[in-house]
Amino acid sequence: MSRNVLCAKGTNDYNHGNGSAGGGTPDTQTEAATELIINRLAVIDMLQTGELDKADTIITLPERMFLYENIFDNVEVVDYNEHREIQQKVNVDIVMGNYWQKLDYKPFYKHYERDKDLIHNITYHDHILNEKLDNILVVIPRLKNSDTRRNLDVQYWKDFVLKQKNKVEKIIIFGKGTEDFEDIASNVTYVDTLQEYCSWIHHKACKNVVSTVSGPCHYIQHFGNTNGDTTLTMIDTHGLCSKHGTDPSYFDPCINFTKVKLNIISGETPTPHQLGSHIWE
Repeated sequence: MSRNVLCAKGTNDYNHGNGSAGGGTPDTQTEAATELIINRLAVIDMLQTGELDKADTIITLPERMFLYENIFDNVEVVDYNEHREIQQKVNVDIVMGNYWQKLDYKPFYKHYERDKDLIHNITYHDHILNEKLDNILVVIPRLKNSDTRRNLDVQYWKDFVLKQKNKVEKIIIFGKGTEDFEDIASNVTYVDTLQEYCSWIHHKACKNVVSTVSGPCHYIQHFGNTNGDTTLTMIDTHGLCSKHGTDPSYFDPCINFTKVKLNIISGETPTPHQLGSHIWE
């Protein structure tokens, strides 16, 4: 008999976040990065060891079904908090099961060679991958309510984008609350869904991604560009990577599956102009 496997809890407000600096990912909202680097790796590992079957049903949030649809036969896409009947049907709770303690992360995810075909197997948007471009800059202006230590204000990011608009063919903006960035310049495109975002970072012309320390940056380590030459520049506003650098959640290289080059800026926050110099130097 097939089982129902819970990989995410939360609501449709999947990009906004409602956690706290102290509490981390709340029990009621599974962050996109947590699902990618813990829960999704856990179910892939369990599938490979026979603890799960392709016929089992994955339960996740609406925009994340593409993470599983090429791996499992059934994906249940629901707003978990509004479908209490689903809670009663869960057979395997990945969210609350502390599966991160069971994964062999160090020094590099130990089952990568066994699992790599599944890890990288997502559906991209062909119309994005087929755009003829030579240079794409992806910017993630983190404005979330969770762990606001990692945020910079919206004007900082608008100033930065304005200074870069003539240096690249296209600038992709990803993240809730940044919809009006499209008005800055004709070559700026706002992306609303995680699948669109993954398609852009997978494009062979995606050479640079810029953000503070943010969950979507982990997706570059799984689905980075086809040439393998992306640089991820992160402003580490509170030295979180140096404090927690051995933790996969803070970009330990153990799950850098696409060998993305990391450029972590700690200490004093650079001005928008200085940030541009960090990228293009």
